[in-house]
Amino acid sequence: MAIPQDLPGAAVAYAAAGIRVFRVRPDKAPFANCSRCRPPAEQRPNPFYIPHRPEGCRCTARTCHGFHAATTDVDLVRRWWAEQPDANIGAPCALNGWAVLDIDPRHGGDQSLAVLEQRVGVLPGTVMQITGGDGLHIVYRTPGVSLPGTLGPGLDVKHNGYILLAPSVHGSGGRYRWSGPGRFVQPEAAWPAVLTPQRRAA
Repeated sequence: MAIPQDLPGAAVAYAAAGIRVFRVRPDKAPFANCSRCRPPAEQRPNPFYIPHRPEGCRCTARTCHGFHAATTDVDLVRRWWAEQPDANIGAPCALNGWAVLDIDPRHGGDQSLAVLEQRVGVLPGTVMQITGGDGLHIVYRTPGVSLPGTLGPGLDVKHNGYILLAPSVHGSGGRYRWSGPGRFVQPEAAWPAVLTPQRRAA
């Protein structure tokens, strides 16, 4: 699907396509928890905290739990970006059925990918996103099992966390964009089996 170049329009388009999204601050941080939802630190008691799981939150601050607040509710997404039209667009990976290989060439990710493919073979082609910092997101369907957090320097696996979606703005000023003609399609290729941790026999 074609993605609008304005952040509010793009957020609504993703939500309408069934992709869970949430607002992200310019520094890539999700919105902070409210006082009811922020667990007390060892040196900072919080008398307002109510123990609960993020996905069961009854808090009225719908972005309180970061990517756990991600939604496909188009009306809610429209309201969120009307309140903050310059917010970046975050998308939780596993909750959207994705497992993402995040290549950061500034930290040697391109070299790590070359070494990885020498060892396991060329990875299957799939949907790719060029990040605002000139990195690359290679998006696969989730294998439904836990994945390692990194496969080498600058070569991270985004599965339990989230990524930013085009046309979000990187700290450098560059915009995220989908590769090729710039259209987004849901990934059909499964996470490569050679990168999936083997389950130990019982």
